[in-house]
Amino acid sequence: MSPPDLPTAPPRRSSADRFIDLTAKLSLALGALGIVWCLFQLLMVVLLGRLDIVALMQRDGLVVPDWIQWTDAHAFSLSVALLLFCIAFVVVCWAMLKRHEWGRIGFIVFLLLVALGNFAFIPVMDSMFNSMLTIFPADFLSSPQGAEMRAQMAFSRWSLLITLLVSSLAIAALHGWLAIKLQRRDVRDLFH
Repeated sequence: MSPPDLPTAPPRRSSADRFIDLTAKLSLALGALGIVWCLFQLLMVVLLGRLDIVALMQRDGLVVPDWIQWTDAHAFSLSVALLLFCIAFVVVCWAMLKRHEWGRIGFIVFLLLVALGNFAFIPVMDSMFNSMLTIFPADFLSSPQGAEMRAQMAFSRWSLLITLLVSSLAIAALHGWLAIKLQRRDVRDLFH
């Protein structure tokens, strides 16, 4: 009587295969968190939509910058657009996990869009800081407290802009590295 055959170990997966699995699974988790956030954001937009924040600010005599009025008027549409973006990202990540070529290409497109979007957000934040000063009355801005507040806002503005620039560069470098790695021959060969 011969001993039973031992089960064979599964073949060792390539580093490219492990890279794709890890990247797709982490991205799926981030996409799912994005969807949860967007649903929460939509809930807040609907609940706070009954509270007209712009009208409250105007009633208190504050000048409401155009960007706040535009964002308030389009809050629901912006939230839905972000939700659709996150859903599309999850679909692309799932396709990449299943080794569909369109998932790999779609993932690279998302990497580039997010990297560019981070840089596009920098001037938006700069404009936001500049327009925040228009909310305050001129007599307050010319007072000593107003001068102190303007100095604090200037420091905060530059701190934010530098942080955004550094983080945008870091994310662009990471996304560029991922895009290049997803273009390597050993990775592309795993997709159909």
